[in-house]
Amino acid sequence: MKIRLTLIFLLLNCFLSYAQYEWTSGQLILKNGDSLIGFIQIPMNVARLVSLGKSEVEFKEDMQGYVNSYDKSQVEKIIFNTYDANPGYYEYALLKKRKYRIFKLLLDGKVKLYTRTVAIEHKEKIIDNPYNPNSDVDVFKYHYEEEQEFYVIREDETKLTPLISHYSLSNFKNRALKYFSDCKDLTEYLKEDLYEEIDIIELVNDYNLICEF
Repeated sequence: MKIRLTLIFLLLNCFLSYAQYEWTSGQLILKNGDSLIGFIQIPMNVARLVSLGKSEVEFKEDMQGYVNSYDKSQVEKIIFNTYDANPGYYEYALLKKRKYRIFKLLLDGKVKLYTRTVAIEHKEKIIDNPYNPNSDVDVFKYHYEEEQEFYVIREDETKLTPLISHYSLSNFKNRALKYFSDCKDLTEYLKEDLYEEIDIIELVNDYNLICEF
């Protein structure tokens, strides 16, 4: 019987190229009122790899310091010392039942807008085993690309709703029409394609400004 072998290359931190997911200077604010200043690393989710779905924040006072981990029960917010065209801080938000993940809060208001980056896994079969060309073992390599997702939540809602997500089957326009159906003006603009995925921040900001209840 033919044996299948999976070789995983660059599986861990080497493909996490966004600065905020590596060790980055910043401030970790805890729910007990403590504020920790040092270097922070937050995990990136990898699509279809459950084993890389951890959600703890790692902190150390300096680059050679001891690493401590903090979870959603301890962390209030995370602020990185980096320039960003869309400033905001990171916090835990409920993605689905009992599953909290770290997101960046971009807009606050009647509807909050969150974003995060996920790594999308791509699997490629290597025809010849580079370690043994005469072997009949199947060898695979993996590579990853990063994709930015956007989620929204109202003040009276408990979990996030995806507007732009790798995990959603419907397209952005349909998701936005459904979520913002309580605002006639906005849905008319959406039907006329005045908002596209690139306008997600403007869309949520307009909802918070022009839609009254």
